[in-house]
Amino acid sequence: MSSLNDVALGPSAESVFDLGARLSQLLTDASQEAVNGQLPAAIRDRVADLAECIRRRTAVKADRDPRTLFDLDERFVELMERADEEASESGAVSADLLQEITEYLEAFRGKVDRIASYWRWQESIAKICSEEVDRLSARRKSAESRVARLKNMLISFMLTREQKKLDGDKASIALQPNGNPSVVIDDPLQLADSFRETQLSFTKTELQEITYQLAEGEIRRRLEFVVASEDWQINTSAVRAALVNGAGLTGARLAKGHHVRIR
Repeated sequence: MSSLNDVALGPSAESVFDLGARLSQLLTDASQEAVNGQLPAAIRDRVADLAECIRRRTAVKADRDPRTLFDLDERFVELMERADEEASESGAVSADLLQEITEYLEAFRGKVDRIASYWRWQESIAKICSEEVDRLSARRKSAESRVARLKNMLISFMLTREQKKLDGDKASIALQPNGNPSVVIDDPLQLADSFRETQLSFTKTELQEITYQLAEGEIRRRLEFVVASEDWQINTSAVRAALVNGAGLTGARLAKGHHVRIR
């Protein structure tokens, strides 16, 4: 099998035009062996190597983009990559590495622009990835919808024609009953209230009060079990509102933190 090194051997011996002529001749010879417009496997790699060699000879080096990684301090990038690796592996950044990053940031004169560039660069990567996730998610949903529509059309087609199987040359489609019957609500108004339920939200105190008002029975036992469980979550919005309004709360406080931004 040919390799790029074989193709590029003696770079000064062959010009771009020589390489182009070789590629043209190779494609001409390959056309006689092509099947359905596809290159033979034995020739495909040689064609790819020649094309890559021509691309390297003719590529124009792009100007440096001052907004990208090229203008960033290599030391800073290395420190941030190490911090990312440590956080991924152990869930935290080591004290030694934090000290190194701190020392770097202390020597910020002349490096603020580079730090800001790194910040903006990472934000742009996150934005691109987010947009790509949204795009792929939309494509996935569209594909799933097309599959569902196709299945429904096939089911309708096969049921109306009383066909249990469709055979092709390389595949077959079979109509089979589901393992478990599905529930279909034809008229919800005819169902008894015992089949209806809704989601309600109570504080623990409110639910305790409701429970104490109930007579002994299954419902009270169920509510008492819920009250005694440890699955209750703190409603931080309610806590914030109480603190803002001057309520004396023990175990919570308002603390103003800090954040950084680029101007």
